[in-house]
Amino acid sequence: MPPLVGTLAISYMASAFIPLRAGELVRAVFLGQRERIPIPAVIGTILVEKLFDFLAIAGLLALLMVLVPLPAAAQIAGFSIVGVIVIGFAFITALAIWRAPMLSVIGSIEARLPFGLGAGGRVQEAARNFAEGTDSLRVGRLWLLALAWTVVTWVLGTAATWAGALALGIHLELAAVLFWMVLTNSSQAVPSSPGYVGVYHAATTLALTTFGVDPATAVGIALLTHAFSYATLVVCGVIALWFGGYSFGDVLKGSRSRVGVAPVSAEL
Repeated sequence: MPPLVGTLAISYMASAFIPLRAGELVRAVFLGQRERIPIPAVIGTILVEKLFDFLAIAGLLALLMVLVPLPAAAQIAGFSIVGVIVIGFAFITALAIWRAPMLSVIGSIEARLPFGLGAGGRVQEAARNFAEGTDSLRVGRLWLLALAWTVVTWVLGTAATWAGALALGIHLELAAVLFWMVLTNSSQAVPSSPGYVGVYHAATTLALTTFGVDPATAVGIALLTHAFSYATLVVCGVIALWFGGYSFGDVLKGSRSRVGVAPVSAEL
């Protein structure tokens, strides 16, 4: 548990300073190095984690569409997003459970890629390495644990978001909080600026103004909630760096590493 907590804190801190969600790669490199686990396998476990997060977003979005009568275009977009998430989750689950047939299909697709992109079987090999991190999806008990902890995590996150608005004197209905959660977390799923500066604020402002919050107030809420969140992540990350024996240079090297290459050096 300590290496997991430490690398997680470091990766969140790294994403606050490095663009394109590079903190996720830092987590894979650091954890793979410390625990002697192939980096692609660690990335596979991160992929499973993100898939369950996307499943939670789909659940929040579905609940939002039940609570609020959205326009037709918004309903179509919502159902499309939910559909894409479910299809992606089904694909990764199939890769975990029916690994050999799925890798064979990937190999057949790779062989037909134009411009020599499928030369050397690199895509299939990468898929095989990633699949090693999805072994938990083969065990029913771990499915239930992952679903249970995902529910706990997102319920607490939603409650914290709601409490933050109340602390600033903004009383929001449940639908507004759900829309805020869906919009901010969906926008942060795409690699963007360090710490999602600007992205988070735009999504929060749009979500709150949609439910009648004054634009200036919405911007203030975005600035304060973002500052409190990322200040906490940075402090925890610095502490984890110190106790883990890493340096900021190691973080930068880890963010530039490639999957499958030797991990960065660090004094452990």
